[in-house]
Amino acid sequence: MSEKAALGFLVLIVLGLVLYKVYFLPSTISFESKPAQILTNGSSPVIVKVYAVNKLGLRIPFRHLDGKFTVREGAEKIEVVSEEKDEIIFRTKNSTGRLVILYYTPTVPFPVEIHLDIESAAVAEIYHLRFSVV
Repeated sequence: MSEKAALGFLVLIVLGLVLYKVYFLPSTISFESKPAQILTNGSSPVIVKVYAVNKLGLRIPFRHLDGKFTVREGAEKIEVVSEEKDEIIFRTKNSTGRLVILYYTPTVPFPVEIHLDIESAAVAEIYHLRFSVV
């Protein structure tokens, strides 16, 4: 093997390791909820999904977290429909307020806090009308 080929092989290995460390290892955990605005109607389910984020701030592809959800505050305001390792689905009841869900995973040493606000449909409509008029 020539020196150029060995050097090229070494550069490829180093680039692969750097790519793995920067792109495929999680640096933090984030979440998204659908719908983004949670109302008290309770007719449609709310899906909260957690995902790993790399050092570039991008969602890590092909990576599913293995954790557990615990409702710390506002458990009386929701009814949990299903719970997966990286997703919780719930329906709201007829009370407004703050909902705090903790997500425990071995990836991060401390639980991830998910803060959501449950609003009444009437208040959300008034808030939308007040700030959407130009």
